[in-house]
Amino acid sequence: MKKVFISIVCVSTLQFAAIAAENPTNGFKNTASAGLALTDGNSQTLQANGSLITEGDKEGFGSIRAGVEANYGESTVNSNKDTTVENIRGFVDVKKTMSPRTFASLNGSVLHDDIADIAYRATVGPGLGAYLVKNDKAALSAEAGPAYVWEKVAGVRDDYLALRFAERLDYTFSKTAKIWQGVEFLPKADDFGDFLMNAEVGAEAAMNSRLSLRVVFQDKYDSTPGDDLKKNDLPLLAGVTVHL
Repeated sequence: MKKVFISIVCVSTLQFAAIAAENPTNGFKNTASAGLALTDGNSQTLQANGSLITEGDKEGFGSIRAGVEANYGESTVNSNKDTTVENIRGFVDVKKTMSPRTFASLNGSVLHDDIADIAYRATVGPGLGAYLVKNDKAALSAEAGPAYVWEKVAGVRDDYLALRFAERLDYTFSKTAKIWQGVEFLPKADDFGDFLMNAEVGAEAAMNSRLSLRVVFQDKYDSTPGDDLKKNDLPLLAGVTVHL
């Protein structure tokens, strides 16, 4: 996983840097974020996280937000090494403007998580939504639509039709500080008691024109996980963001 993580970060960073260099005024922002925590002594721990995201709006079209994020952690106590975190996720979210306040959307994601025993979970689906608030400082949107899920969890393959309900808030305090929040709820179409939920809250503050500090809290919930696995995963990620 470490080799995969490093390779993805390096390749994607070069790709995003090339896009930014070729299209400096295309209205899209490309960012690379990374965090690292180490401890030594009676126990040794390593935690690393990274993400690459491109997002932006184009007048008359709408918005695109896409990226990849990965997390890795390990702990060594008395020469016994355990992997505590090991996952990678790619996502894309496209909103096509229909009117100043409404849009059609297409959302997709792919997740691999060794610790949660998720070999893969792929989700894709269209939707319709509206901006409840949209101005220079804030954008609050809500959307809904069908989605299809393919997954292999705890060795069991499954695929099913789900419904997708999502909302997202982005708020900019100033040119140097912003916060965001989002929730995605995906119940099975024939059983609302069987569902997935993803939530995120984050904040970012600039240190200079290229570097920012970022803190993100996530909640990944599966109402029917594999045997002996918990329903919740609650990562707290902190690191430095580079605006490419």
